[in-house]
Amino acid sequence: MKTGKSLHAFSIFRNFLSRIVSKEFLIFLFFLVLSGAFWLVMTLNETYEREFSIPLRIVDVPRNVVITSDPDTVVRFTVRDKGYMIAAYATEEAFHPIFVDYKLYTDGKGHGEISAADIQRMIYLQLAKSSKITSVKSGNYTFSFNFGLHKKVPVKLLGKVIPGNNYYLAHVEFIPDSVQVYATRSVLDSIQTVYTSRQHISNFTDVKEITVDLRRFTNAKCIPSKVKMKLFPDVLTEESVEVPIEAINTPADKVMRTFPSKVTLKFVVGAYRMRTMPKNPETRELLPVGFRVVVNYKEVESRHSDKCHLFIQATPNGVRDVRPSVDVVDYLIEQR
Repeated sequence: MKTGKSLHAFSIFRNFLSRIVSKEFLIFLFFLVLSGAFWLVMTLNETYEREFSIPLRIVDVPRNVVITSDPDTVVRFTVRDKGYMIAAYATEEAFHPIFVDYKLYTDGKGHGEISAADIQRMIYLQLAKSSKITSVKSGNYTFSFNFGLHKKVPVKLLGKVIPGNNYYLAHVEFIPDSVQVYATRSVLDSIQTVYTSRQHISNFTDVKEITVDLRRFTNAKCIPSKVKMKLFPDVLTEESVEVPIEAINTPADKVMRTFPSKVTLKFVVGAYRMRTMPKNPETRELLPVGFRVVVNYKEVESRHSDKCHLFIQATPNGVRDVRPSVDVVDYLIEQR
């Protein structure tokens, strides 16, 4: 019984296919393909315009010459032709780079210029005779060079770097920390620092290492053009130190004494920096090396007040947000 049902179903399916693949259907399919081919031929025979790009390279540069400012590496141009030629140009390897001979376009004095007419002529060498270039987009086709004149310039960070909460940026390290800059003497004299491209880095608590580009100069070239940058965050901690108060601008025949003679300074410092600050070897208390707190004799002389203000005149590197426990103190002026 099952075999009979299967044969009956197969027979129905076969009759269905025979009705589909009928003579009328084949005729319809033939004319559909024919009309599609005719439409394609008509479409490809129309005239079109399309923009293309082609690489530009300077070749045969002498060994003693350094190109300090390159021309654009891509030339953009628009071609008009039949659709089938435009489609052929659209393939991946339709155009080969334009190779420009350095010796033909240099003035021998540090500059060179590739004319738009020459660029267009070299593009035509890769086009069919029926093709027409309707436009070549304007670009920078000039270059500068020197004969190896250079100097070593330090690298510095440009931008904003903010570590995570309760951290601060303790140190920035570049590898290499200096680069060679090639340019004319006048340009080299004006360059004292090479900066990174502008950075915006935030919310990190571990050492961060990235490769960054260096900012470009007009008519100058940095070698290398990229450096490795390491950012070292450090945990912030609040500390204090007792610092003696000094009197400044006191006349030679007078002595100015303050009460108290010392003041406690509170400040914020990174944990690593804190470990390197000088301490008393016996008590391990922080020594006031690098801190300076003063009172100004000229201030009390002009104000005639019984108290004088404290001024923080110096703090060690890496210390921030320094504030005294008091802002004013008593004083006494004695005759020598």
